[in-house]
Amino acid sequence: MKMMIYTSLLSIVFYGSLFASASNSSETTIKACVDNEDQTDNTVDPVSGGSSNSNKFTYPKVGDSITSFLNPNLFQDPETIHNTKQQLRAGKPVMIHNAFQPEYAEAMYQDLSSAEDAFELHEYAHEQDDFSCYHYNIYDLQKYTPLMNATLELFNSTATKEFAAELSGRRCGGQTWPAASWYKPGSHSLPHSDWADQRTVAYVWHLTKDWKHGWGGHLYWMSETSFPFVPPSFNTLVLFSVNTRTQHMVTSVNHLAGDVKRLTINGWWEDNGWLPSFEDGVAQFAEGYDDWLDYFLEDSARLLELTADQSFQLGQLQAECAAGGYYDEIRCNKLHYVYETLHEGSYWYNEIHYVEL
Repeated sequence: MKMMIYTSLLSIVFYGSLFASASNSSETTIKACVDNEDQTDNTVDPVSGGSSNSNKFTYPKVGDSITSFLNPNLFQDPETIHNTKQQLRAGKPVMIHNAFQPEYAEAMYQDLSSAEDAFELHEYAHEQDDFSCYHYNIYDLQKYTPLMNATLELFNSTATKEFAAELSGRRCGGQTWPAASWYKPGSHSLPHSDWADQRTVAYVWHLTKDWKHGWGGHLYWMSETSFPFVPPSFNTLVLFSVNTRTQHMVTSVNHLAGDVKRLTINGWWEDNGWLPSFEDGVAQFAEGYDDWLDYFLEDSARLLELTADQSFQLGQLQAECAAGGYYDEIRCNKLHYVYETLHEGSYWYNEIHYVEL
């Protein structure tokens, strides 16, 4: 089934079936009532992209929360907040139409559309992990526009990361690097989970206009039972909690798209660097437990909260126990059980069963 929550300005679509394309943005004008102390007139006309004395969008300033720039109707309904948390914490994606204030979305669209020279090809292909990608990005901070820098600060503010943690139930205190992506004709990204480093929550802010479904570039969510997708659209925010099961892909963009740009701002909120060790108490990961191992032993589903780096570190500790480098037999037994549970297959999609003839 597909669950949709409507307000006057937006809809939120939860995982379940094919996602609908974004609805038209509202005519209502919503001002971002913030100042920027670093520039005398740090505003743009969201229509032309140039300076204007009316209908200006003011950049986020250091310390602002993302909630000040989201659609103000987004989480007025407590049931919507509850459902969003429930979906994210279950490892399912949430798609939010008309997610940000229209002036902000328009200003960012104009900004990225005029920054063609800043995009550089990013391609990867490797037989070992059967993954390849081919798309254009702005990763070099020296090529960030002033609005991109302001957006980087916004997504990195303590208030924003606390908001992301509250929604997802994940640890989001680390650094995040929102980057711009442009999928040109031929661009694609084969199935992958984003499960790497200390990533906990992924965000993709779609900023594409006038896109036709036949042009491809869809974000497909790959579960064991269905394949819902998010078509390129304008001012649509996709969120999901990253783990070993969050497989997704972006289909190839058809050459018929021509000069129409598939644009996004995307990245990951990350853990603040915690790694499991024999010395650390669980207070650094979850309160109320004398041993961080007990937190995972109590509910094995919590193993999906581990980042890739943390899971790797579990393996290192397991090897240390096996080699006799750590002599607490009780804790080593706990660690062995946690490690074996993590790798027994229940937290990874089953591979294809091949029949040899």
